[in-house]
Amino acid sequence: MLGFRKSFAILAVLVLTSLACSLGGNSPEIAPPGGPVPVNEESADRLKQNFYQALQEATSTHEAQLRVTNEEITSLFAKELAETGRIPLSNPQIWFTNGRIYLTGGVKPAGPLEFNSLIVATAVVDNGQLKVNVQEAQMGMFGFPDAILESATDTVNETLAGILIDMDITRLEILEGEMFVVGKRPG
Repeated sequence: MLGFRKSFAILAVLVLTSLACSLGGNSPEIAPPGGPVPVNEESADRLKQNFYQALQEATSTHEAQLRVTNEEITSLFAKELAETGRIPLSNPQIWFTNGRIYLTGGVKPAGPLEFNSLIVATAVVDNGQLKVNVQEAQMGMFGFPDAILESATDTVNETLAGILIDMDITRLEILEGEMFVVGKRPG
């Protein structure tokens, strides 16, 4: 009798694992156009340097522009994730196309399961500030949990507000593979 219970328990674990893999591990692969975006510290540092240079060039009468590439934003976001650990996202990939921002990565909401995820957002200028608005969020075959989505959106908007505190954004364009932000100093 004990052998039957043990065999049944092993079978049950195998069935649950198989079901879990079909829900999470084998969810549709979501990849950016043109393949993966490389992640490296040099790109993250370059974006920071370009931002500080644009900030120095901007005055209340002179606009400065910042160009952000897929590689730079992906690298900086990956670095920030590693440092803060606020969002349970692994292997982030970000790309700009058709006026939208796409974010993919693996999400582990709880336990060992990891789901491929996709977030599609737009960015707008609101009262001189850059704001991200999420249009679609998918985790495997499911919608993103509201708590994770709100945390990610708040983190992005808080980070942007903190970084761009000394800039009034006047124009924003999301092009193929890059985003342009134009702004000037308040006052």
